[in-house]
Amino acid sequence: MPNIRASQRDADRLWGVFGVALGATFVAWMVSWLVTGISEQDERCAQGMVGPGGNFRLEESSFPPHVSCVYEDGTTLSSAGALVWIFWAAVVVLTLSGLGALALELAGVRGAKAASRLSKLAITGAAALTAVYALAFLTTGSPKSDPLQTCSAFTTGVYERAQSVHRTPFPAQTTCVYADGTTYDLVPGWMGTLEWTLLAATFVCAAGAVRAGRYADTTPRVVEPDQSR
Repeated sequence: MPNIRASQRDADRLWGVFGVALGATFVAWMVSWLVTGISEQDERCAQGMVGPGGNFRLEESSFPPHVSCVYEDGTTLSSAGALVWIFWAAVVVLTLSGLGALALELAGVRGAKAASRLSKLAITGAAALTAVYALAFLTTGSPKSDPLQTCSAFTTGVYERAQSVHRTPFPAQTTCVYADGTTYDLVPGWMGTLEWTLLAATFVCAAGAVRAGRYADTTPRVVEPDQSR
């Protein structure tokens, strides 16, 4: 079946692009985090070391990590600079290559080989989901922790004791709730989106593997003629 084999070869190429884009995304995120940690962007803007001067507001992001000073005239200075664009370019390539590779895998759902490939993808997706889920819980600490410890001012930037801590099982989220009604989510929103994406990918790959396995079981086997005589 040349069409199926060509589809699998194209899928392999896209998975290669996906791997490179994933590595680039991780590197850009780490470098952005390091640069932001040592830049002290808020102090530099406040002291007029960068920017046009005057009033500004701070905008923080964790995807990728960076701090931006936004001035009244619209000037925006990011601690990560061009790394933000590099990160998002890598994310776009990562998304398109991943979706394209998965579509080609599903387009070639035929026989035991396809079932094996999709099973491996399903296991990989489940493992990644478990890792992200565990990371979310490790980031927010034990459910038995005191609200003062869980919702520390160093993490939230709110210098008062949290009244309560609310946790949601999926996507994993821990929310600090204060007496005046202020809330702070300890887990970045993009991690919840990633959890749902990995869950959907795992489900799709598992369903594809089951379908490919059933197709292989129902496909009549061709017996090659005995040419020894």
